[in-house]
Amino acid sequence: MSTLLEHAKQYLQEGFSIIPVALIKLPDGKSRKPALVDWKKYQLSPPTLEEVKSWFSNPEQFQAIRNGNKIGIAIVTGKVSGNLAVIDFDSKEVAGEFLGELYEANPELYEKFISTWVVETGKGYHYYFRVRDPDPKFFNNRIGIRPGIDIRAEGGFVVCPPSPHPSGKFYRFVNKPERIAELSWEEYLSLLRILEKNEGLESRFERTFEQDPAPRKSKESSTSKDGEKLSESKILEIVNLIRPIYRQGYRNYIIMFLSGWLRKAGVDYSSARRIVEILAEGDEEKDLRLYVLDRTYGLKGNPPSEEELKGKSGLQEIAEKLLGEFQSLELIRRLEEKLGRSSPFRDSIFSLIDFSRKLYYVANPRKGIIARAYEDQKNGGIVYKELIAETCPVRVVVFEDPLGGVRKFEIEFDGLLKKTIGPAELEVIVQRLKAEGIVKHKRLIEDALSSLVIAFIRNGKAEIRRELEKPGFYFFEGEIRAVKWEAEEFTKEDLERSLLLLRELREEWYNHLADRFTTIIKWGILAPFSYAIKQIRGTYGIHFPWLLLHGSASTGKSTLGKIIRAIWNLPPEEKGGSHIDTVPRFGKVVSETTFPILINEVADVLSKDSLREILKSSIESPFARGRYVQGVYVEEPALSPMIFTTNKTYPSDDALLRRFIGILFSLSDRVSGERVREFENKVLPRIHDLRFLGYFVFQRIAENPELLKKDWLETSTLLLREAYEFAGLEVPSWIDEAHEGESLEDITELVNEEIRARLLEDINQRYSRHISKVEVTVENGTFYAPDLDYRLKALIRENFLPWAYLKGEDVVITNSVLKVLDGLAVDSLKSLAERFGWKYGKMRVGNKTPWAIRVSLSEFVNFLKGLEEQEETGREDYSGDFEHYEEVMGL
Repeated sequence: MSTLLEHAKQYLQEGFSIIPVALIKLPDGKSRKPALVDWKKYQLSPPTLEEVKSWFSNPEQFQAIRNGNKIGIAIVTGKVSGNLAVIDFDSKEVAGEFLGELYEANPELYEKFISTWVVETGKGYHYYFRVRDPDPKFFNNRIGIRPGIDIRAEGGFVVCPPSPHPSGKFYRFVNKPERIAELSWEEYLSLLRILEKNEGLESRFERTFEQDPAPRKSKESSTSKDGEKLSESKILEIVNLIRPIYRQGYRNYIIMFLSGWLRKAGVDYSSARRIVEILAEGDEEKDLRLYVLDRTYGLKGNPPSEEELKGKSGLQEIAEKLLGEFQSLELIRRLEEKLGRSSPFRDSIFSLIDFSRKLYYVANPRKGIIARAYEDQKNGGIVYKELIAETCPVRVVVFEDPLGGVRKFEIEFDGLLKKTIGPAELEVIVQRLKAEGIVKHKRLIEDALSSLVIAFIRNGKAEIRRELEKPGFYFFEGEIRAVKWEAEEFTKEDLERSLLLLRELREEWYNHLADRFTTIIKWGILAPFSYAIKQIRGTYGIHFPWLLLHGSASTGKSTLGKIIRAIWNLPPEEKGGSHIDTVPRFGKVVSETTFPILINEVADVLSKDSLREILKSSIESPFARGRYVQGVYVEEPALSPMIFTTNKTYPSDDALLRRFIGILFSLSDRVSGERVREFENKVLPRIHDLRFLGYFVFQRIAENPELLKKDWLETSTLLLREAYEFAGLEVPSWIDEAHEGESLEDITELVNEEIRARLLEDINQRYSRHISKVEVTVENGTFYAPDLDYRLKALIRENFLPWAYLKGEDVVITNSVLKVLDGLAVDSLKSLAERFGWKYGKMRVGNKTPWAIRVSLSEFVNFLKGLEEQEETGREDYSGDFEHYEEVMGL
C-alpha cells in the first residue's frame, strides 16, 4: 500500500486525476477494472491529497477489496489530466503490427509513438499521449476502433504502474521519458484515420447482413417516395460510367460509395435500386449488393452515419487502381455532372472556370493537390495544366453569422499540409497557405480556393452553420442565448457551496480590499452579458465599463481576474499585453468571445494613441473597428469585456479612465509569499465551486432579460442578494458595498505618496546599515537624530546611495532608482521626472553622458519630507554646517 500511495502522489503531482480501482479476474480469463468510488466527479477535477491518502492507507473501506480483490491506481484520461489519451493494445502482436503500419504511413508520428510513456499490461501495452487543443466532440473513448485496440480519452481511465494485474503480473513502465509525447490535434486525427483504415468493409457488411437480413417495410414505404426519379437514359449513363470498375474484389465498396453519392444527391430509392440491379446482373452476390443499397437508404440494418463514412476515399481510389489517374478524374467529373452534386467522399471536386476551353480547378485529395486542369476531348480524361498548391481542401465549414458580417470558413487540408485553418476569411486562409510554403502558383491560389469552396457549397458538400459562432451570451430574437457554453443542473446545496466560498473569499482572504473586492465580484457576474447589454440598450454609451486593476505588484490582481473566470466555469487563462498591442491583434482578441478576458501588464497598450481610441470605441459601442475584407467593409464586433492589470503607469487620459472601473492596489495590499501558498493550497482547488453562482445568474437573466436594462451595479447587487436568499443563507452585510474608483487626481496622489515612501525607506535603511545608528547628544541627555538632508548627503558622499550623486547644489538621480521603485507605477526615469516636474536630460559623468534626473537638493529633501513625521520643536539644525556634522558623526 505504501508503494501504491507514493506512486499515486507522484501521478497527482504530474497533473493527473487518479482514482483507486479494484482488479477483478473473471471466469472467461478477462479482467474488469471497475472504479471503487463514484469516479465521475474526478473527470472534472483531480482528487485532493487527503483523498488519495485515505484511499491507499485504508483500502478495506471499499467493498470490492473486502471481497478479496486487489487494489490498483488508475489515471483518468481526458481533459482533467491535461488532455491525456491512451492507446490500449490487447497484445504485443497487435501493437507490433500497428507500429509497422504506422511507420509506413507516417514516420514522424511513429517517432513520437515510440518515444512516449509505454506501460506493459497483462499481455499488451498502453501508449500515453497528451493532445493539444482537442475538439471535445471527438476527443472521447473509442472502444474497438479496430480489433484488439481501444482508445481511452474523455470519459475513460487506465490502470497504471505499479498496480497488480489479475494475471499475477504488475503494470510496469517499459519506456518512461521525462515527458509524455505531445500530439497536435491534426496528428491525433491522423492517428485515428490510420487506426480506422484497417477494418475491411466487406467483412463488416457481411456481418451486418447475417445479423439483420430482413427488410424494414415501414422505412421502405416512406423512403422510396423521396428524392428525384431518374430517367432510364440517365440511369444507363451512370451504369455505363461505373461498369468499367465494377470488378470482383471491389463490388461492395463500389455499391456503398455509389449509393451514398446517389442518396446525397437526392436520387430516389427506386432509381438507385435500378442502377444497382443492372450493375449486379449475373453477380452471384447480388442480394448482398442490394442489401448495401438498402442499408444506405435506411431500409435494412442501421444506415451508415456521416461520421462513419467521412474520410473514406470513395470511388476515385478504386478507379485509379483500375483505370489510371486521368481516367479516374474524368469518371468522377462526369458523375458529378450527371448527379448535380459532388461525391460526399474524399473524391476530387471540380469547379468549371472556362466553358469554351473546358478548364477546371480540381481539388484532388488522392494526390493532396489543387490544380488547374482541362478536358482532353481527343484522348479522353482530365489533364493537369498547372499545379497551384500541394495541399487540398477535404472539408469545408461555412459560418454565417446571424448578426451580420462576412462569412467565415473553416477548411481542413490534406497533402503536404495536413491542417485545419479557420474559422477565418478566405483571404486569411490563402495567406496562411502561402506562409506554409505549399503554394506553387501564387497568382491563382486565391481564385482557385474561392472557386473550390463555392463548389463545395453548391454541391452540398460544405457544412453550413447559420449560428452565433463565438462563445458567450447574446440577446437574439428577444431572448438571451448561450453559445458554446452550457449551464449544469444545480441544487440549492450547490449554490450554497458557491456562496459560502464567496463569503470566505470576501471575509477571510480579501477582507483588506473590502468594497474593492465586492465591486470586482459584482462586475464579474455581469461581465459576460456586456455585449447583450449593448444589444438591448442600442444607443452608444458607457453602459458597462471595463476593469482596470493597477498599482503595486504582488497584490493578487491577476488572481482576482481568475476568480471572475471561475464564476463562469472558464479556465484560468490570461494573456499578456503583447496579445493586444496592435489594432489588428486587439480586434482579434476582443471579438473572440463575450466572456471576460484577463490581460496582464497593459502599460504599453495604454500608452498608444491608436489603441486608446479603439479601447474607447469597444467599451461604449458594439463594434471595435471597421475594415475591408475582400473589398467588403466589415465591422468587427467588440464582444469581450476586459480585465486589465498593470504595475506600471496608468493612463493619464481622463476620458479613457472614465470608461474603466479603476481600482488601485497600494503597498499595504501586498500579500506575503506564505499567504499566497496557503491560498493556493486551501482555496484554488475549490475555486470552480463558484460556477454555480454563474449558473444561477444566467438562469435569472435568461428568465428576465429586462434586468439588463437597469444599471449594472444595481442589477448585480440584486442578483447576489437573490442568490443568497435562494440558497437559504443569511445575506452578508457587505452585499451593498460599491467602490466608485479613484479619480485621476486621487490616483496620482496615492502613487506619489508610495514613491516618496519607497525612496525614504531606502535612504533610512542604507543610512542605518552603512553610516551609523549613533544619535547626537545635544544637552541634558536628550538625543536627536541627524536631519534628512544630512543623512542624504552622508550616503551620497560615501557612495552608499547607488541611484544618486551630488552635482553642485543639485541631486542627480540615475536609472538605478527604478530598481528601488520596482512594482510601483513608474515605468521609466523620464516618467518619474515628468510626474514631479524635475529636469530630465543627459548629465555628464566622467567620460559618459547618461540620461538622468536633476533636482535641487533642497527641493528633493522637501519632497522626501512630505512623508516624514515633523521633527520636535527645538531640534538642532545642522543645515549649512556639513563639516560640523562630519565631526560629530566621526566621519
